Amino acid sequence: MSSAPQPELQLTEETVINYLRMDPGFFQRNAHLLSELNLPHETGRAVSLVERQVAILRERNVQMRRRMNELIQAAKDNDALFAKIRTLTLALLHLDDWRSLNEVLATYVLTDFDADFVCCHLLDLPVHLDYLRSHEQTLALPAFVPGPGKNPICTSLRAEELAALFPADTHAGVGSVVLVPLSWDTGSGVLAIGSRDTGRFTSDMDTLFIAYVGEVLSGVITRLAT
Repeated sequence: MSSAPQPELQLTEETVINYLRMDPGFFQRNAHLLSELNLPHETGRAVSLVERQVAILRERNVQMRRRMNELIQAAKDNDALFAKIRTLTLALLHLDDWRSLNEVLATYVLTDFDADFVCCHLLDLPVHLDYLRSHEQTLALPAFVPGPGKNPICTSLRAEELAALFPADTHAGVGSVVLVPLSWDTGSGVLAIGSRDTGRFTSDMDTLFIAYVGEVLSGVITRLAT
């Protein structure tokens, strides 16, 4: 007596997926199958799974190299900026009068920081030079100037506002500035550095280094004012 025929096993995609999930080493034991698998490419050409994996790894490698290059460039930029800050700091520490400070601001800030304008505004100090301006009661553009102890701010200004901050220069259009608060025992002030390029000093810039310059400059002003 012959046995009854067995019902045909229905193999579904879900069955295959579940099996492969439960047996992650399947393709390691059957590596030859990888060369027989094909995946549709975006262009319509069929490529093997190995080729697709290689393409993905290659793309990730490119992204990682791009990110690494960005980090290396940022490190180089920071090193260059630190060297300029160091040179400026040493120059500030060795000057002994207001005219020397005026020359240091013009020479180092304008040249090393790719700026078009610079001016240091001081309250209640008898100094009136090209890049050092004295004020009796309020500083130029008090609405924009950060108070003592505050962080520097970067913003864009109109021509008339630039003229108030940088009276030694002519201004025909909009520009950008970084304003660094200064303070000493008997007063306060602001170091203004400006550019004709509206994208030179923006609100998302890191102001750590320029804040350090402000601290050193405040110490120099304290020494010269006594």
